[in-house]
Amino acid sequence: MISNGTEMEILPEDYPNYDLSFKVIVIGDSFVGKSSLTLKAIKKTFDVNYSTTVGFEFFTLNVKNVDKLIKLQIWDTCGQEIYRSLVLSFYRSCSCAVVVFSIDK
Repeated sequence: MISNGTEMEILPEDYPNYDLSFKVIVIGDSFVGKSSLTLKAIKKTFDVNYSTTVGFEFFTLNVKNVDKLIKLQIWDTCGQEIYRSLVLSFYRSCSCAVVVFSIDK
């Protein structure tokens, strides 16, 4: 349930129809928790065994909110400096960027 009282339903990942589609990228430095936050949001899991993301990981989240079906294409990007030019190409045509950072670095 969302704070304004509307119900939100999570649909299967391969749901074929949608009214709106948004590309969301998750960006930030290495080892700040981008993948952990993404997996927790999408799959409701937390993996204590960390493995570095190489390139990117792609997830789809389909949500029904009131009468709209929304498809979120979530791109979990890598944080290593050597992949910086690759990650910049993911910025194109994105609807939203989630910036993840560590306050102790």
